[in-house]
Amino acid sequence: MSVLKTSLANPSRMQGIFRYLLYAKDQREKKEVLEQVLSPDKLVENKTPPRPMFRAALGESLKCRLLIEEDAYIFINPNLPEEARSIESGTQLLPSTFANLFFASDNEDEEDFAYDCAWYLAQDIYDTPGTWEDVQKKVHQQKVGEFLKLSSDRLFDQLGDWMCYLGLAWSHSLGGKVLVPDPTVYIRRNLKLLFNQQTDEKILLNEFTNRLAIKCPLFETGKFREAVEANIGSRQTNYLSTSTAFALFRLQDEGYIKLIRESDADLMLLPKTNDRIDDNGRISHIIYCGKS
Repeated sequence: MSVLKTSLANPSRMQGIFRYLLYAKDQREKKEVLEQVLSPDKLVENKTPPRPMFRAALGESLKCRLLIEEDAYIFINPNLPEEARSIESGTQLLPSTFANLFFASDNEDEEDFAYDCAWYLAQDIYDTPGTWEDVQKKVHQQKVGEFLKLSSDRLFDQLGDWMCYLGLAWSHSLGGKVLVPDPTVYIRRNLKLLFNQQTDEKILLNEFTNRLAIKCPLFETGKFREAVEANIGSRQTNYLSTSTAFALFRLQDEGYIKLIRESDADLMLLPKTNDRIDDNGRISHIIYCGKS
């Protein structure tokens, strides 16, 4: 199983367990106490199995190694980075912590989830298959049903909940709930790390995308995106996907980065609507402005 297939293990429940332990003494608690506090008896009377929501969320938290169980205690994994376990920053960083754990190279349980996320980010942000009906049509058109295993509206809803929480998408309710693949929040949250904390550092955009793919292999050149593109068709040479390009344009508008073109450097192409490339979409370098 995975968070994609365990519908009761949604982001808010897994975050709730983590936040309780973040403030607990030594960041640990007896499992039975944790159950009673977060899933009181009066709220779970006649439930079969007992405490299904809590146990599903706890089970997935243990499986991805956010939490550890030992000698009847549950505690935050001490091998997580210090800032991920800090009261000051742990909750804020939790979406990135989950992304690191879910998409790690040795986490086979979450591979289906990773492929689905990578596939959705590879879709055209300006013509998004934003509903389950649209997804079904696009999956059939691209002949990736067996590859994705995105077989029901319940799985698509779970995918949407997690992608929004991780900062890889957002949703709106105009004409019904619609999911939009937009990784702006994820990239913004990780800019300092991607630039090694160096404000005003200028690097090739190609180098930036390589760093992004190493950090999160859902993006261009990452292993999950490469597998997706092998099934749906590769991007044109030096092109970014519209979702990544859109995110970079947004971050530039917000003042976090600058996208520039130097005449003696290789260019990457950032498409807009209908894969149109205008003069602002021919980019060689990216600069981190240090805004936080």
